[in-house]
Amino acid sequence: MSTLWPRKKRTLPPVFPARPAAPPPPAEPRFRAVRMTPQDHTMPPEPPDEPPAADPGERGEPAGWSAVIRFPSPRAALGHAAATTELGPPGLRRSPRDHSVWALLTPAHQPGLQLAAGYGGVVCQADTDGLLWPDQPAPRVPRAIEHLSTVTGWEPVSLAELAAHSPVAAPPAGLKEVAVLAPGALGRWLLRRCLATGVATTFTPVERLGPAGRPDAGWLLLRLRAEDGAVPAGLVEACGRLPGPVACRAADPDCRVLIDLRLRLPLDDAVLLDEVPPGEHLVVERALSGPPWRWRPLGEPAAGELLDAGPALSAAPPARTPVPVPALGPPLPVRLVTSARAPHRVDAVLIADGELDALRRFLRTRPLHETAVVAFGPGRHLVTEPPGLCQTLPFGVPVHQAGPGALYLESGCVLNPPLPDTARDEVLGLGPDIITVLCRDGAWRLRLADVRPAWQLWMPAPPAFAAGLSEHARDLLERLSDAMPEPEPAAPAAPRTPEAERRRLNQVAMEHSLRGEYRKAAELLEQAGHFQRAAQMYERAAAELGEGR
Repeated sequence: MSTLWPRKKRTLPPVFPARPAAPPPPAEPRFRAVRMTPQDHTMPPEPPDEPPAADPGERGEPAGWSAVIRFPSPRAALGHAAATTELGPPGLRRSPRDHSVWALLTPAHQPGLQLAAGYGGVVCQADTDGLLWPDQPAPRVPRAIEHLSTVTGWEPVSLAELAAHSPVAAPPAGLKEVAVLAPGALGRWLLRRCLATGVATTFTPVERLGPAGRPDAGWLLLRLRAEDGAVPAGLVEACGRLPGPVACRAADPDCRVLIDLRLRLPLDDAVLLDEVPPGEHLVVERALSGPPWRWRPLGEPAAGELLDAGPALSAAPPARTPVPVPALGPPLPVRLVTSARAPHRVDAVLIADGELDALRRFLRTRPLHETAVVAFGPGRHLVTEPPGLCQTLPFGVPVHQAGPGALYLESGCVLNPPLPDTARDEVLGLGPDIITVLCRDGAWRLRLADVRPAWQLWMPAPPAFAAGLSEHARDLLERLSDAMPEPEPAAPAAPRTPEAERRRLNQVAMEHSLRGEYRKAAELLEQAGHFQRAAQMYERAAAELGEGR
């Protein structure tokens, strides 16, 4: 008796519609729709007498969309949109499943399909049923990745939102006009700082419109205009570094679109303006700060001095109420203490009287003597050199320029108690013609009038020069003058003394460097023709800016 073995059930794989090798003529549909029934796993072909499929526009999709490009990120979609701006605006949609952005294209965008792969995009064509088929499907199993009606129903993405993903860099220098949107409290502080720097400023009360249309009326729009030169770079940096304010450039005179100064847009500003309806205002920040947001002015621009004006003073004497003032303790002495947070750079060296001979011997055979200067003082002398090469001296006390002005502290030390710039100016008695040096073993004041070049430490006495004419030479010149009379003297030309001007520029540059004004000193050295020293001074100014001073 034979044993019946159970037979394995074979599952038939689903059959997908085959994609033709070459596109048919335009009069015929590219694909034919097939029906699948739950009872039959096979997919019979459509009868030839079946009427053609309905137009996509009849199913609710826009009839103009014919292709879709899927980009992996908003920045990739921004790059493709910037490269194909002349072809017209695409329909951008955000995928609810991931961070991809889908661009709906019309036949007019056909030239831009070739650029999609360069930005990581996948091109999909729509058939007569609205199914999206990739141009390069997976091997052996062609499959539609999405439906056109599904993509059109996703959340739209504006070009302004894509522009927020542009590359970020430092604000450009030399700006003539800057627009700043700031909350009310910070707006008043920024306004006072702008007025203190001499920048013409106007303000406009505005309200920020939230995603749900909820207004926030506590904002100010500040328009900074530099009447001479540019808006100070430090002021622009402060506006962008504070939390809340946004330093922008206006894409149009009406400020319909404000763009963060740190964004480097690949698009023209006019492209973003075309998307903003008349009467609306938009701010494009970095993507990390959030999506673009709308705002609305609440009045007309007014002069910044009006917002910063003080209260009206009454003619009547104010009523004074005696307030008990607690007794103050004795003043604290200002000391210099070592600190790990103090700068350890060497801007100058303080030497004693006994070290002048050693300095003379040290500088004779080294290139430092060409530009080094010595500020002579009461028992202590400050040796400095504009490019900052005094760190090679093997003796003396190294000091660094601490400011404001020509204030030097011993390297590796800080003031205790700490003093801001205004307190240092008042407590230490700083002046424009005084060099103040503080070390742990004393404090000294030197004058700029006593600054001399270092090479004068070993300047020799000039030799005795013979002058005048001998008797024989005088007789010869008299005979020549009788034979050849001198011509009529012309009008004397103005003497040109370029060396005197160079010495003056060097002196002024040295004074600026002692005060820590390295950029001005570099410009003067460049005018004097000392390009190497000017480059070293520019490096010193850049290092000071990097330290946040």
